[in-house]
Amino acid sequence: MITSRTIGDLRVSPVGLGCMPLSNGHMVDLREQAVATIHAALDAGITLLDTANIYAPSWDSVGHNEALVAEAIRTYTGPASLTDVLVTTKGGITRSDGEEWGRDSRPDALVRACEASLIELGVDVIDLYQHHRHDPNLTYLEQVQALQQLKDRGLIRRIGLSNVTLAELDLALDELGGPDHGGVVSVQNELSPRYRADLDVLDRCTRDGIAFLPWSPLGGATHAKEVGSLFAEFAKVADELSATPQEVTLAWLLKMSPVIIPIPGQPVPKPSRRSCVLLMSTSPTSSSNGCRPPSRSTHRCIPKTSRAADFVEMLVAVQRYALGVVVFTYSS
Repeated sequence: MITSRTIGDLRVSPVGLGCMPLSNGHMVDLREQAVATIHAALDAGITLLDTANIYAPSWDSVGHNEALVAEAIRTYTGPASLTDVLVTTKGGITRSDGEEWGRDSRPDALVRACEASLIELGVDVIDLYQHHRHDPNLTYLEQVQALQQLKDRGLIRRIGLSNVTLAELDLALDELGGPDHGGVVSVQNELSPRYRADLDVLDRCTRDGIAFLPWSPLGGATHAKEVGSLFAEFAKVADELSATPQEVTLAWLLKMSPVIIPIPGQPVPKPSRRSCVLLMSTSPTSSSNGCRPPSRSTHRCIPKTSRAADFVEMLVAVQRYALGVVVFTYSS
């Protein structure tokens, strides 16, 4: 069983926790449960927690999710070693009065966003800071240079990117270098059975040893339950292994590349030795109309000739790290 994967010079659990859902919807009023969810993830051995400054219920509560993660870490009294826990956050997207969303990756804006995240997280330096999305008002080179300035100022230790194209990643690598040169150590892009348009980015990450953190690994919150019905081969393998299609999906992602670290999000902890697990996505999907076309990536889906045994090792890892936090049974 795999017990860890690499982000730069760090080892983390092969499955992380996407914390965004804990600041959305009804979970906003269930803070104790939200904190308990993170505690359960830590108990299960998860050592990667993903958040962002804009993960918040409203524009005037930016930093909500970061503060929640900080509270969970501060109040944790379980057996896990907190020195092994990596918290990654993001900046570059803005929310303002009236829920106006925008982008601002100017150097001074990223400094302000990063300093605000430092306060919310209660730390002096952020271990991994990921640029959230391309600001169309700036060249991408200007944006990655602004990230390097954050590192040069001692505000962050490691640089990651999110929602990048291959061209943007290549430019960033040319400017900053990869993990071996203290440059880009992670990419957080969407990847799931229903969305596989960025496999060229994954291939570059695999080649260069850059951690790839799939958001919406089960296809988005509205489609997580439907993995087995939308993709029959996942259901078939799940039946053969007495697992769930969701667990098989995470195992499929782990098997796809040694740099992949899925970050499903889970809102409600329940004690369980072995249950039907519904792992919510860390970000809602942008489309709700059935299965998104895979786009030049059908070779990466589970082939009909696959044997269930091909996924056993990765499935064991998924069950090891996901069982501590159970979201909903399928009867809910």
